[in-house]
Amino acid sequence: MYIHLTTHSAFSLQEGLSTPTDLVQAAQASGMPALGLTDHNLLTGVIEFVTACKVADLQPIVGLEINLNDGPVSLFATGLGGWSCLCRLSSSINLWDNPDAPCTLDMLASCCNGLIAISKQPQLLKEIFPDRLYINIQDPNEAQNLSSLARQLGLPTVITHPIYYLTPEQALLQRTLTAVRLGKTITTLPNDAAAPPDAYFLTAQQMHAILASR
Repeated sequence: MYIHLTTHSAFSLQEGLSTPTDLVQAAQASGMPALGLTDHNLLTGVIEFVTACKVADLQPIVGLEINLNDGPVSLFATGLGGWSCLCRLSSSINLWDNPDAPCTLDMLASCCNGLIAISKQPQLLKEIFPDRLYINIQDPNEAQNLSSLARQLGLPTVITHPIYYLTPEQALLQRTLTAVRLGKTITTLPNDAAAPPDAYFLTAQQMHAILASR
């Protein structure tokens, strides 16, 4: 059974569109037994998320997306120790003068206990997460190269689909919100600044069909 791990709610400020409850209800309607939440730099949606999961009888997977110099990494708590580390990371990042600045590897290494990491750029993370690191495959066009990298590094892979909104019709709204966040107009916003293409909630059946066609 496929489950979404990398969802972003409206608590990813001016990035995600849906509430944590919206995402949980979509997962429940799709028959998913669990759901992950990885809001960008913030954990403020976790209480609503966990509460909604409890009501829907879903297993909540609490996570956080942060930026490193070479790209984003998604972190997931495996218990209370991991939750404590997520809180420390989020609090530290949001106290910076520029919260959008990348997190340093030293800071991540100091707050890594009880965390699982998934990333497309795992080379620098192997020492920090020696047995808790997965290579993240999101773009099918990158699957072959990332699978080869996984074999070279002896790392497992995980297939994820980034979610920033619920339906395809909301793509323009998400792009507009991104333009507001970055102080750009829709016409001057770089194509890769908004959410990835098709970043809406795909059902488990749709994900299985996509994976079977690759």
